[in-house]
Amino acid sequence: MSTVAAPTRRRGRRAARADLVPVRLALAGAIAVILVESLIYFFHIRHQVGGFGDLLGRVSNFHDLRATGNIYANFAIEGFTYPPGGILLLSPIVLVPVGHVGLVWTAGALSALLLTFYLVGREIARLSVSNSLLLASALTIASPVLWSSVYDVLFWGQVGSVITLLVVADFLAVRGTSQGVLVGLATTLKIYPGVFIVIWLLRRQFRPALTALATVAVTTALATLFWYDSAISFFHNELVGNQELSHFSTYTTAQSSAGVDDIFFRPPYFLGHLSASAAMGVSALVAVVGIAAALWAWQRESVMTGLVLTLVISAICSPIAWNHYFVFLPLMLFVPRELGWRSPTALACSFALAVNVLPWHRWQLAGAIQILLPAGQRHLSYVAQNATLVTMLIVVVAAVVEFWPRRSVTSPRRRRAAEHGEGEPALTR
Repeated sequence: MSTVAAPTRRRGRRAARADLVPVRLALAGAIAVILVESLIYFFHIRHQVGGFGDLLGRVSNFHDLRATGNIYANFAIEGFTYPPGGILLLSPIVLVPVGHVGLVWTAGALSALLLTFYLVGREIARLSVSNSLLLASALTIASPVLWSSVYDVLFWGQVGSVITLLVVADFLAVRGTSQGVLVGLATTLKIYPGVFIVIWLLRRQFRPALTALATVAVTTALATLFWYDSAISFFHNELVGNQELSHFSTYTTAQSSAGVDDIFFRPPYFLGHLSASAAMGVSALVAVVGIAAALWAWQRESVMTGLVLTLVISAICSPIAWNHYFVFLPLMLFVPRELGWRSPTALACSFALAVNVLPWHRWQLAGAIQILLPAGQRHLSYVAQNATLVTMLIVVVAAVVEFWPRRSVTSPRRRRAAEHGEGEPALTR
């Protein structure tokens, strides 16, 4: 018996090693993609005007913190616009030499992008490990080339791809009591991912919601303990005193931001045409509609669609929505995979992807001088300033139409399972 069992075990080990070969090759390819892309973008960006401007601004902020004890003391150009918890989360950049910080940050941003695509490939497309890595590598190569919002994350040295990874990982991959920690960290760094906590609360998933809130509270408390003067300055001046929002209430912001409320601060309106509170009220109304559409999508087991809709709402309903806030755009590629190509929401996502291939920010001219431009340039400027926002609103409207609660509506997953004679799919969180 032992003479038969030994060769069987050896064959089993050889088969297991053979199965790992595609995974190892795909992993090596993914690592090579990150390394090569990081070097290419680093050398391409570092000599351009504004290259890594936001990242170097953060480095300067920490120098101000060391010199003054208050990171918000110099709240002008490249001021530190993150909550106090962001001080704690971003502080490791001071450990990287300034000459290499752009390269390290680029590698981290691209790694976050690749991991996001990998998780979606595994959890939504149900691909194998090796195929998910290959797909993630391909999308990581293509995304910065096709969509300026992804490229801008690299160009400016922004955190958008990291925030997207934290949210996607928490919703698709994390299980058990630790679910909510990553969304909490994302919300600590940038307030707008907090809409995902609202989603959990509305879905009565109180444990991850409370975990996320506890993460925000603990991280903020630690930051306040370490940098008390900065935290007090943020809460008193930037938050309560509204200094952060007033810092961005300019024509430059109005022309570049894709937030809902910014529509009323640029032509054919003008800065101050609508009060800030009224504009944010309109934004809140859009947020309510978008969140409802996302919840209806989740009820129909359209997990990726619900996630994308929430990302859309978190971006366009922020007081400021820079181009790099839409780094999640490539995730819309997976919506047709989930809903089918004939779905209104899938068609809207495809339209948004196609429209935003154009780098609209190149034609976003300052609103104050638009009236002095020739009609053709003026109209192009109007289109450029509103293209991203309008396509996002089309996605939201299409989702409302498609997922509006009706009787006897079968979810896309159940419908496809029935068409192929499969059993009932497991309910996805």
